[in-house]
Amino acid sequence: MPKSIPIYTIEQLNACDKGIMMNVDIRRLEIHAKNIDSVRFPHRHDFYNLIYITQGSGTHDIDFRRFEVRPNQLFFMNDGQIHDWTLSDDIKGYTLFFKREFYNVAETAFSIPNLPFFNTSANEAQMVAFKPEEARIIENIFEDIFNEFQKKLPHHETIIKSLLKTILVHSLRAYQPKFVNAGSDLNISKIRNFEKLIEIHYKEYKSVTDFAEKLNITANYLNAICTKTVGRTAGELIRDRVILEAKRLLLHSTLSVCEMAYHLGYDDCSYFIRVFKKEVGHTPEQFRLLNR
Repeated sequence: MPKSIPIYTIEQLNACDKGIMMNVDIRRLEIHAKNIDSVRFPHRHDFYNLIYITQGSGTHDIDFRRFEVRPNQLFFMNDGQIHDWTLSDDIKGYTLFFKREFYNVAETAFSIPNLPFFNTSANEAQMVAFKPEEARIIENIFEDIFNEFQKKLPHHETIIKSLLKTILVHSLRAYQPKFVNAGSDLNISKIRNFEKLIEIHYKEYKSVTDFAEKLNITANYLNAICTKTVGRTAGELIRDRVILEAKRLLLHSTLSVCEMAYHLGYDDCSYFIRVFKKEVGHTPEQFRLLNR
């Protein structure tokens, strides 16, 4: 029977007393990687996580996508993603944990829902690679956050929030989305709004028309801009999100395939199995057996 995936809190990672609550934490990656023997991989967090690499190599898997680890990379994980890693002994960098409520900004453009690297969409990447001159700036900011956290002087969390925002704005500058074709800013904005709706409603809605109505556009228009900009239809983007959740459940829960189908909004278990096999190339049970 497949094991259940653990979900860790910041407090658990710090082995805090039950009465202590933490909104933010930062550690040197080389120390964190050596001192987490009690943490099972793969796992989820109930917080957001930035991992910045200054030295070393390895692989980092985020929701079934594998990244080659290199210096000057910054990885982003939201509070529902599953990750696993294999890191070299000489790894160095920082890992920063923060809860959703900790990062609060007035500017909508910099709010978490509008930061593409926290998006689970296949059209976005959970990693930014900085050029050497930019990497030095990012490393210095992480070091400033680390020092503020260690010293815990008055208003240190306010300063950390400001520095975190600075890192995220630098990341937006360097970010390279995975859209396969050049698209207008308006079309990309519509697709991102579509993907936000998918994240909320993928268990509830399966038709393009349902989402198009919420976006106040036609299903044909939504399909057209998706196909032109990302090379996939709107229906495929909806199924991508359902299949991702199905893979998570297959590997990290004990739900039967039919229980999983109902959980994901399918009344017909056989139809769900056919959809999964068409997208993945294996039935759900075959996928579970092959990836245990």
